[in-house]
Amino acid sequence: MAKTYAKPTLRDFPATGEVTVSLSKTKTLTVKIPDADFDRYSNAQLTLGVGSTHPTSVGAFTSLTDGEEGTPRKGVTVTLTHADLTAYVGQLVELRYVVSYESWDPDTSEPQMLRISA
Repeated sequence: MAKTYAKPTLRDFPATGEVTVSLSKTKTLTVKIPDADFDRYSNAQLTLGVGSTHPTSVGAFTSLTDGEEGTPRKGVTVTLTHADLTAYVGQLVELRYVVSYESWDPDTSEPQMLRISA
């Protein structure tokens, strides 16, 4: 059964509600993936999407667990760049992370809504 994880948060921005990101003032965004009891060998990748369009994967996969035991990592962060966000200027964007496993279908997080301005 598919899981839905808590939404990502942005360093230096409020954790609740819609977040407005001004690209003229922001070169990179640090995205925090909330700590959770991730399954062994889990990886996460950020996605950006608008409305009902299929989301676009952004950046590399990031490991969510450590070692053979698959201990969930704490305080996992991923970076969104200016270039990642440029295509979305003037739009309300859903930022999510997708959690993938060795052989199971991926799960997704709740969205963090971003309003991207120039």
